[in-house]
Amino acid sequence: MSQKEQEFAESKHRSRSRTSGTAPRSDARKEGTVSRVKYLERMAAFFERGGFPRMAGRIFGLLLTEPDELVSTSAILKRLHASRGSVSTMTRILIEHGMIEKTARQGRREDHFRVKADALPSLFAKRLEIVQDFKAIMADAMRLTECESRNGRMVKELTEFYEWFEKRLPELEKEWELEKAKRNS
Repeated sequence: MSQKEQEFAESKHRSRSRTSGTAPRSDARKEGTVSRVKYLERMAAFFERGGFPRMAGRIFGLLLTEPDELVSTSAILKRLHASRGSVSTMTRILIEHGMIEKTARQGRREDHFRVKADALPSLFAKRLEIVQDFKAIMADAMRLTECESRNGRMVKELTEFYEWFEKRLPELEKEWELEKAKRNS
């Protein structure tokens, strides 16, 4: 985040704290010198680099760090000062990508969200699907490119890389599951 974006986020946060009648979040909500606002903006930028809207990253970051496992739509609206339409659209995107889930709380009519317990396997599956799609596109490119040309060599290398990566992703997931089991024992 640029200095200008950081200053804007901090002034926006201070202004919200003054106008909402609530005190700024305590130091207990900070890790080192990184404030929650900075954290959410970093998460937003990270998601944007992955092709997601920044607001999706903010919502995911919020859900990861809220003390309550279930976070209501109104809590998301209040904490992120976002529009209902934006929150609705972004939560739908996150659900479709297997990162969060929508659930109900007994006695409440409002939707609640939480990070999906099996978010990592969902992310692996989605990544594998993307790799397979790109590999299929590269197969088309191979048929349309002169094999010995600069572009032909590049397409061949991309095809080979994505074939290798496609084989490695499931192996990496298995390796992670073994590592996780070892850590939890």
